[in-house]
Amino acid sequence: MTWHVTLRIGQGDTYSPDVQANDVGRLLVTLEQGESSQAIRQNALVEIGKVIDRLPGEPSLDLLSVAMGVFAADLRIPRKHAHDRWRRHIVLHTPVRDVATWEAAASALAETLDFLTGDTWELCFRKLIPAATEAKARPRATPLPTETEVALFSGGLDSLVGAIDLLETGATVALVGHHGAGITNSVQQNVLTAVKEHYGERAVPIMFHAQPRKTHKEEGEQTMRSRSFLFLAMGVAAADALNATRRLTVSENGFISLNVPLTPSRMGTLSTRTTHPHFVDLFRRLLGALSIDIAIALPGLFLTKGELLANTKNSAVLRSIAPLSMSCSHPEHGRFAGKKPGNHCGYCVPCIVRRASMVAAGLPDAEYDLDLLTASGALTEKGTRSDLRAFEIALARHRESSARTKLAAVLGNGPLGPDEAGAHADVYARGLDEIRRFLDTRV
Repeated sequence: MTWHVTLRIGQGDTYSPDVQANDVGRLLVTLEQGESSQAIRQNALVEIGKVIDRLPGEPSLDLLSVAMGVFAADLRIPRKHAHDRWRRHIVLHTPVRDVATWEAAASALAETLDFLTGDTWELCFRKLIPAATEAKARPRATPLPTETEVALFSGGLDSLVGAIDLLETGATVALVGHHGAGITNSVQQNVLTAVKEHYGERAVPIMFHAQPRKTHKEEGEQTMRSRSFLFLAMGVAAADALNATRRLTVSENGFISLNVPLTPSRMGTLSTRTTHPHFVDLFRRLLGALSIDIAIALPGLFLTKGELLANTKNSAVLRSIAPLSMSCSHPEHGRFAGKKPGNHCGYCVPCIVRRASMVAAGLPDAEYDLDLLTASGALTEKGTRSDLRAFEIALARHRESSARTKLAAVLGNGPLGPDEAGAHADVYARGLDEIRRFLDTRV
């Protein structure tokens, strides 16, 4: 089944694609057309205009709106309608300012999205109708300095380390966050407040909100594999508007970036490619095709999570703030067990990796609803043992694997450059060893 998704921007946009076939899905998504069930709730240009005294260039503005259309399509189209209940065929019809440039970049964009989401994407571009009143930036009372750095800021541990390390250089750092529904915003605000207590006005939050509406409560797709494309587009827009270092820092450890499937059955939904090196390379290629000269820096690419934490430039600050950060893949599940929402569950993959890394780095940790080290009996509940068991299988296989087999494993979730594949295999092996040492302390 093919889905045709139409993104309309501005009050004058009434475009509808000429699709004659009956066996297609149709989805309308709108930006800046008021409140409706098709609207994406977002504050992108308002937030940029509030924090920075100028707007991004036109290619970055278009990239941001295209990314919102992609994100809305990803969340609104259920995978269950695909012939294999996974790979969707999505045709996105979107307005842009320079149609020729985007048509030339269409193959780069499609390849980037195909790899990231696991779907087949086609892009159809048309001329954007200028709005009657374009968004304007307003001068800051105190302009940001020209050496301002820009970093993605999720509220998690890795992005916290990235923020601390940049702030420790003495630079002003624009921390770009994204939140939709759920507790993400409250976590980000708690961590931001603590960061600003240490670094003051040099920590500048740029907090984006973008959330497509659902017409029905149970409608949509929960995997959200396109979120990192939107997050990167937001960071690029901020870096372009600042016109300072022309660099966007994405702090993520190499073990999670690779996200090698722990077992063969975990291909697909569980093997996300949020910051996979190949996805980031494809995104860089897309920026080049659009003539957006923003470099993407990945300082943690060849470090495990524990190594990233241990190598921070200010361990005292990290030690004081780290318990406020959030790593859990489902922090609100505790409410269904009568526990306080917002805690780490303790048994999902991100929680296990986090706990192992915090122990490796000797850092105090947050509260967990379930303690893997002592709660073996509680793991009989449905779903609470599956991720731990996957790690146990992966660790057993890792112990018996040859160097060639270990290299093949890291290549299983996407291509890697031949000059760096060995280094990626090494960081993955060290990451598994970090988790093994933690799990070996179970009683």
